[in-house]
Amino acid sequence: MKGGIRKRGEKWYYYFDLGTINGKRKKIERVGGKTKKEAEKALRDALSEFENESQLFSDNEMSFSDFLVFWYKEYVLLNCKYGTQKNYGKIIKNHLKQDLGKYKLKNLNPAILQKFLNDKSKFGLSKNSINNFYGALSGALKSAVYPFKFIKENPMQYVHMPKMQENKKMI
Repeated sequence: MKGGIRKRGEKWYYYFDLGTINGKRKKIERVGGKTKKEAEKALRDALSEFENESQLFSDNEMSFSDFLVFWYKEYVLLNCKYGTQKNYGKIIKNHLKQDLGKYKLKNLNPAILQKFLNDKSKFGLSKNSINNFYGALSGALKSAVYPFKFIKENPMQYVHMPKMQENKKMI
């Protein structure tokens, strides 16, 4: 994570980027002290606190839609094979952003996610499609916990795959 210090008037300030929230860059700037050395120490302490605890900066108002874009660019494109990238891109665009993108990342809970999967199942999508949604959600929200530390716990760990009904024809 990058940060810096600067002098304004008689005081030294430190600053660093939190990331992108709702498509806009979010930056923290605080008074670091009366000397450059104090500001540098305050910057190191703040970065350490942010990276290890994330409790000082709990004003995360990122939407799930914005997080999916961030996750796709910062994780999927860098770590997944081309076929997986293409598949996740379709799932995000056609299903996740439409149905879940309106929620704030911190407000997603197992009930919302379970209802999403159940509704997709009732709509008649295949077990393979539902499984792909489950995998994409699990991966994205796992990354939101670690390494990105946007949320404290992965709500997908409490969500179960819906039982699929076989299409039985009556004779």
